[in-house]
Amino acid sequence: MEGCSCDIPCPCELINYEMGCQTIAALSLGDSSCGGIDLTGAKIAYATQPGEWIAIYVDAKDDQQKQAAIRFAKGIFGHYGKVVKVNSAKIEFSGKDGNYTVKVDDGKIMQLTTEPVLGGDNTTPVMHTNTKSKLTPVFMQGRVISGSFNDAERKFELKGSNSYFHTSIKCKGHLQVELKCPLCGAPQCVFTAGVRITIQPGNLSRGCCERCSF
Repeated sequence: MEGCSCDIPCPCELINYEMGCQTIAALSLGDSSCGGIDLTGAKIAYATQPGEWIAIYVDAKDDQQKQAAIRFAKGIFGHYGKVVKVNSAKIEFSGKDGNYTVKVDDGKIMQLTTEPVLGGDNTTPVMHTNTKSKLTPVFMQGRVISGSFNDAERKFELKGSNSYFHTSIKCKGHLQVELKCPLCGAPQCVFTAGVRITIQPGNLSRGCCERCSF
């Protein structure tokens, strides 16, 4: 689920970034893994101004799962901008079918409440297909009832604006993520890391370290 400051529908995932868009979002991982590490039960939330910055929050059962969830989050959402913060936090979800509420740190850092926007049958939500999302080509349309983000110098509020959601996502693939080179330890090296968001884990397949040419 996500909510942003744009009018319905937000173009950022459909066409291109809308400069000035401010977004808060969260997802709960079911049967999933990243780099061979089980992510089942982990939760990820983030706030971003696409094209500028992103702050990531992770709720994981242990440090190993936390680090894998961070790699996954950077690989999926890192294109939104410079990663300015990565913190552990309590992330809570409630609701269903587009009527959702998510809270980060009991709502002190982030809170978002949404409702679905129904289509012509007045029963099912409006749907967008062929989106640019790395997770799913399909979004369901929602509306922000209320939302807020407040962490240090970055803060904003949302009301009556765009929301997207999906009740269940199944996908697999490969992501570009930042890792340390396994040979020389150089930071910020970009590797092609295998990620499977279903049952079987992927594997690190190759790298391109500028320092040692691994």
